[in-house]
Amino acid sequence: MTHPTTTSLARLVETADLLVTCGPGGVGKTTTAAALGLAAARTGRRVVVVTIDPARRLADALGLDGTASDRPHVVVGAAPGPGSFSALMLDAEHTFDQLIRDRAGDGADRILANPVYRAIAGSLAGAQEYMAIERLHQLHHSGDYDLVVIDTPPSRHAIDVLDAPDRLVRFLSNPVYRALTLPSRSLARVTNAATSAFSWTVKRLAGPKIVEDTIDFFRSISGLEAGLRQRAAEMSALLRADHTAFVLVSSPRAEAIDEASFLADALHEGGYRLGGVVVNLVHPLPPALHPDELSGLDALDGPLAEQVAYHRELAAVAEAERREMATLAELARGAPVRDVPLLDHDVHDLAALGELGQVLVSSPVG
Repeated sequence: MTHPTTTSLARLVETADLLVTCGPGGVGKTTTAAALGLAAARTGRRVVVVTIDPARRLADALGLDGTASDRPHVVVGAAPGPGSFSALMLDAEHTFDQLIRDRAGDGADRILANPVYRAIAGSLAGAQEYMAIERLHQLHHSGDYDLVVIDTPPSRHAIDVLDAPDRLVRFLSNPVYRALTLPSRSLARVTNAATSAFSWTVKRLAGPKIVEDTIDFFRSISGLEAGLRQRAAEMSALLRADHTAFVLVSSPRAEAIDEASFLADALHEGGYRLGGVVVNLVHPLPPALHPDELSGLDALDGPLAEQVAYHRELAAVAEAERREMATLAELARGAPVRDVPLLDHDVHDLAALGELGQVLVSSPVG
C-alpha cells in the first residue's frame, strides 16, 4: 500500500485526521503525543488526545485526575483562538458498554446484565486494545474534532492495538464460538468432542451456572456479529487510511532502537502509514576542542582534568547516539525524523508541553 509522503511533522499536525504514537516504553511517548496534539491545537485545530496511563504530572497538566473517563476534558487556555485542546484517559469498560448499547438495541440490557459480560468487560485480554481503537473511531466520526491523537502501550503491546479489529473477526469465526451461539438443539447435534470436554470441565470446576451464563452471553451477542464485523472492517480501514499517520517514538539507545525497528517493520508490513520518527533523550554534541587547546591536556590533574575527561565522555556518547540514529533514519523510509535533546527538566505543565511541541514541529531533520 502506498501512502502520501510527509515532509515535516509541522505539516503532519496540520493535515492528519488521526495520529497514533507508538514505540518502546520509557522514551516519552505519551508526552510526545500530548505535545503534538497541543501544537496542532495552536494552529487552530480542534484536537483530542486519548491516553491509557499517563504519568501523574503529565495527567495534571492535561487536567486529568488519574482515573479513566469517557468524556474528554477541555484544557482551558491551552489553545487561544479557534483551536481547542482536550484530553481523556481511556475507560475501556465504559466504551465496551457504549458499543453494546449502540449495536444491541433492545437486547442491550440483557447483555450488560450478564455476569460473564460484566466479568470480562474491563479485563478480557485484548479488550483494552480493541476499545482504544473503538474510542478512536467514535471520536473521529463524532464531528467534534479535526484531529484525534492516541497514545499506545509499549511496542509489542502496540501491535495488539493494531491487530485488535482483525482479532475480533478471528474470534467471531472460531469454531467454539460458532458452536456456542447455535440454538440448543443444533448445539447438541454439532458440538464436537473438544467442545463437549471443554464444557464438562468448566461445569465441574466452576459449576453449571457459569456455563449457562457463558452460553447465554455468546448467544446474546450473536445478533451483533454482522455489526461487529462491519465495525472491525471500518476500524481496520481507518488505521490504514491516508489521513491516518503513525509517529514512531524512540530514544537513541540500542535497545530502544531494536524495539523501534520491530515496530517499524510491523507498520510497513501491515500497510500503515509512518508519518514521522521522534528521537527523544538525545545528548547534545559538546563544542569541539581546538587542536591548540588539546595540547598538554593529558598532563592536567585535579578538577580541570576531570572536566576534560567528562567532555570526552560526553562527546563519545553523543557520537555513538548519532550512529544509532542513522538506523532510525533508515527505518523512517523517507518520513521526517526529529531529535529532541535531553532536557534538564520534566515536561509537567502546559508551558513546557508547548515548548516541546514547538521543538517537534520546527527542529531540523536528525
